[in-house]
Amino acid sequence: MQKNKPVALPQFIELGEKKIAGLSKILNKHRLVSKSVMLLCDENTACIGGQEILIMLRKENLKVSEHRVDNSDDQNVERVEEKIKAERPNLVIGFGGGKVLDVAKLAAGLTGPKCVSIPTTLSNDGLASPVSVITNSKNIPVSHITKAPYGVIIDLDIIKKAPRRHLMAGVGDLISNLSAVFDTRLALQKQREEINDNALQLAESGGQRLLQLETSEIESNKFLQTLAHGLVKSGFAMCIWGTSRPASGSEHKISHSIDHYYSRRTGLHGEQVGIAAIFTMALQNNTYLKAARAFYAKIGFPCTLEYLGLTLTDFTKVVTNATKIRPERYTILEDKRPTKNEIERLVDFLGL
Repeated sequence: MQKNKPVALPQFIELGEKKIAGLSKILNKHRLVSKSVMLLCDENTACIGGQEILIMLRKENLKVSEHRVDNSDDQNVERVEEKIKAERPNLVIGFGGGKVLDVAKLAAGLTGPKCVSIPTTLSNDGLASPVSVITNSKNIPVSHITKAPYGVIIDLDIIKKAPRRHLMAGVGDLISNLSAVFDTRLALQKQREEINDNALQLAESGGQRLLQLETSEIESNKFLQTLAHGLVKSGFAMCIWGTSRPASGSEHKISHSIDHYYSRRTGLHGEQVGIAAIFTMALQNNTYLKAARAFYAKIGFPCTLEYLGLTLTDFTKVVTNATKIRPERYTILEDKRPTKNEIERLVDFLGL
């Protein structure tokens, strides 16, 4: 069994309101003041806070450069790497969604400077993880293990500006951990992998806590704080394990299979794994299935194949071929090998 090498955890997490307004104080507090800073954002995030950060840091007499990231692909990573090597910043700040943060983490990890992650949405658990998902030249998303961000700053005032759909995707990504942890423990039972129970408890705890929330107001501070803490814990679990395994099981295999066979669709990652997790938890006889379905219904999480633009035939193809994705990871799909008829019956039973 392969042993994974742990990755250093983020050194600080700042979560609350008006964090961007106090950015200079936060950087000072954590001894991240430097003469040269690189800010990465995209066209949208530049408008909702990127320019404010730029002006604020320049008022501190820092040399600050700004560069736009338009996709999380090899081309963008290489371009940012070249900029870092030319400008030699002491600090890289990623301000944006998953694509911006993935490029910032990997480019900084490959070249040396510390990286601070400032997410503008809570759509997935990449904000504090050592994993960057980068699309290669064949249009295939590839997960890279790199350094986790040195620090994470989550400004709830910024997060509340995110589309509701993106927050829902974050819910789906966090709930999907309950499927992934089951699969990891199954692999242990089958003596396919070693286990670090601390990592699994972290990955599982965020989803557990979310299911216990009484409020269904996803834009409320209480909901967002719970979601943010859960996604951060998921990132920490990946650092401890050294791979994405504690937060990636059969539900992620199905999502990656969707990406492969139906790449022109527009489903968000968190939506895909969140819906797939209902199917995989049913296969697992997972004790969290009933609570997850009730929670989805309470907050209005879209939980149908139609929402993802998939037919039953499409989904059957996706699930049947999902075992080809990361075959070294043993999951309920490898364990049960559901047939076409079994997949169709389960989808009908779940009302997907």
